[in-house]
Amino acid sequence: MKQNKFIVLVFVVFSLISCKNYYNDSINWMDNLESELNIKDVQNAQPDYIEIDWKNPLIIDDQKWYMILKIKGNNDILGMSHYLVFVENKYQYRESEK
Repeated sequence: MKQNKFIVLVFVVFSLISCKNYYNDSINWMDNLESELNIKDVQNAQPDYIEIDWKNPLIIDDQKWYMILKIKGNNDILGMSHYLVFVENKYQYRESEK
């Protein structure tokens, strides 16, 4: 019985260690994008742990907001939504909202 508990404990610890949360890495990447980068350059720099909806931007006035659909390992309890905001196809900033 003790051996089974040990195996389960090892499995749980291994699972927790191997599941990296890329939330902070994603925020850091978005916040450090150079202003005025064009969409193609941002797409090329996009890390593989972020999924962005490039096909369906939210259009607000002269801005296009591209939603971050998924961040690998994200367990954000607040359920924040993040967007990359472009004006005239040039990156401006990250917008986040609840």
